[in-house]
Amino acid sequence: MEINGPEDGDWFFSTFGPGNVLNWVDRPYERSSDYEELLRILEEDDTEKYHSIHKGTPFYFLSWTAFDLRNFEKALFYIDAAISEDIRKLPNDWINQPGAAFLTLQDPHTQVASRTIENVRQYLVQELNRFNNISGRPPLDIQSFVDSFVRVLVLEQDVTKRTIVSGFYVFLLEFIDRYSELRIRSSIGGSILPFLIHLFKGGLIFESLLKHLYPDPAQPRRSLGNILNSHVFQADFPGQIPTGSSTLQEVVDGIDGNSIQSAFIATSRLRNTTGHNLVWDDVFSDPDIYRNLFYQEMNAILYLISHKFL
Repeated sequence: MEINGPEDGDWFFSTFGPGNVLNWVDRPYERSSDYEELLRILEEDDTEKYHSIHKGTPFYFLSWTAFDLRNFEKALFYIDAAISEDIRKLPNDWINQPGAAFLTLQDPHTQVASRTIENVRQYLVQELNRFNNISGRPPLDIQSFVDSFVRVLVLEQDVTKRTIVSGFYVFLLEFIDRYSELRIRSSIGGSILPFLIHLFKGGLIFESLLKHLYPDPAQPRRSLGNILNSHVFQADFPGQIPTGSSTLQEVVDGIDGNSIQSAFIATSRLRNTTGHNLVWDDVFSDPDIYRNLFYQEMNAILYLISHKFL
């Protein structure tokens, strides 16, 4: 086939892709595998033409089926890939295409994947409401969150900043599964790897936001502690924030309510403990301890957004 514009790719993949079911989950693994196999075949057959054809449609459906599989990392990877395809082929209108509309949680009724977008919005609203009840800050609603934070990073000239938004959604959505897994695991415990990795993601999002908000071209690789002790950060959030701990129990014991200080300390300590070792004391025999650690990290992220983006 000749490729003259994005419409050729849209026609091809809508003709030969399996699509997805609108109102319920139906064979997501098979649909996802079909799309990935189709893309692999095309790439192997003609690499040049593969990179030329617009692939927004299969990437969108790969994201949607990954959400159905609850593989949130893959879901956000593919929706970001769809956005990149739209930027490549529709540089003046990509923000209004389905990929960007998915990431910015636009009105679900305007999207074919409406049931999934509505689901993400519900989880986000639930978390924003929890935060509003404890923050003492002007309330965050979903529209202000998307307009002041999500769209700002999505529209950044540095396209890698979209990773922060994707990472936030992954962190938000994965908690539900990790918490459920803890509640049904063996009474004598077991591997804590999934929970360490999830909490590490929260700490990494926090650190990434700090590096975005308090850039220092002279020290692009500076540590979390360097940022927290910098004059510009201290001007916004005065107070000592220790970043180290010798055990996870020490992190848990150091939590002091839902204040900014408590959230920043717990998140900084979790970032540095989970980022340097997989062998730690198992503090997760009570799943609510894990939930409280998640809340501390989410609070830290939302405090930053509330203070610096709105």
